[in-house]
Amino acid sequence: MYEFLKTKTVLYVEDEINVLKNISELLQNYFGKFYTAEDGELAYELFLEHKIDILIVDIELPKMNGIELIGKIRESNKELEIVVISAYTKTDYFLECINCHVNTYIVKPFTSRKIKELLEMLNTDFVNMVEREEIHLDDEFIYNMKSSELLWNNEVISLTKKERTLLLLFLENINGLISIDSMEYVLWPEKGSSPSRRRALISRLRAKLQHRFIDTHASEGYVFKVKSRN
Repeated sequence: MYEFLKTKTVLYVEDEINVLKNISELLQNYFGKFYTAEDGELAYELFLEHKIDILIVDIELPKMNGIELIGKIRESNKELEIVVISAYTKTDYFLECINCHVNTYIVKPFTSRKIKELLEMLNTDFVNMVEREEIHLDDEFIYNMKSSELLWNNEVISLTKKERTLLLLFLENINGLISIDSMEYVLWPEKGSSPSRRRALISRLRAKLQHRFIDTHASEGYVFKVKSRN
């Protein structure tokens, strides 16, 4: 469930420590990486330091409020998924959030029902970003997002669950470097991994892809190279 969220990095900003702790404990297991901040200035530093996919932020924050933080982030990132969670229902706040292209505004309290709805919405949004019926890797290889099948010259190539998860991670980051740490976090979030286990998985997927697409960047990670997509 929420498979597409497991590759995403969240920044959650909340100045109420107990709320920050409780909500973080509920949410962090659904995502690849999860950072928290108690004020707007620290949140902006974390945004600059890490590749953030989702910002979950309160409006009333010390040092820099949520609206100011969103405005600064939007100067350089127009695509970031932004969720505002606030006790305030003033029209002015709603209008400011609309002007900052906030994706969702949730009124506190942040209940379990609202958390479930948020997860479903975020997962759907990210599925829609990458989902198309077929992704053509080259003239012979196609990945069908609807059926979750890898096809080679119209023949289905069997994939294990881990191989499919790794391939989806690559497809979400085509031509971009995927670090070893982020890959291992997605594939083995609880048990951790080892270099031999990671290399064995990469080797198996490489073989099924006829040794195409996957480039190794020593000590850094991997790049899934596709020249064109339709």
